[in-house]
Amino acid sequence: MADAELEIKKLVEEMKLYNDPKELEKTRAFIRKNVPLSMRGYLLAYLYMKMPKKREHAVRVERVERENMASLYINVGKNSRSNPRELAAFVATTAGIKDSDIAGVSFKQNYSFISVDKGIAQSVIDKVNGKEFRGRKVKINFSKEKEN
Repeated sequence: MADAELEIKKLVEEMKLYNDPKELEKTRAFIRKNVPLSMRGYLLAYLYMKMPKKREHAVRVERVERENMASLYINVGKNSRSNPRELAAFVATTAGIKDSDIAGVSFKQNYSFISVDKGIAQSVIDKVNGKEFRGRKVKINFSKEKEN
């Protein structure tokens, strides 16, 4: 239960940083209209239990054949008051690729790594580099290999 408590606290902090309050308010209004007050807590608990666990997602990403993937460094991270989903959507939209073409996002404090198919990696770099994301000029390139 301690892991769940920590996870819920992280979700609350993420929610506070969510950049589209109108979308949150619209969803909140929808729930208020369609879920009786006495059932809202149960709905929240049920949704939490059905939510994919981060470990499951990490395993799924690990199954992607790494030799066909390129890791891209991008100068956008948690300090941009963003989240991995928003960053992935920005890259996909700007590069003209599908969300599913992005295999994973590793979101760090000041930067992130995005995994894409090697065949589209250079195109993604060309189309995204220099664009503006949340008031900041984006720099994206192939990430350097980790040294042992």
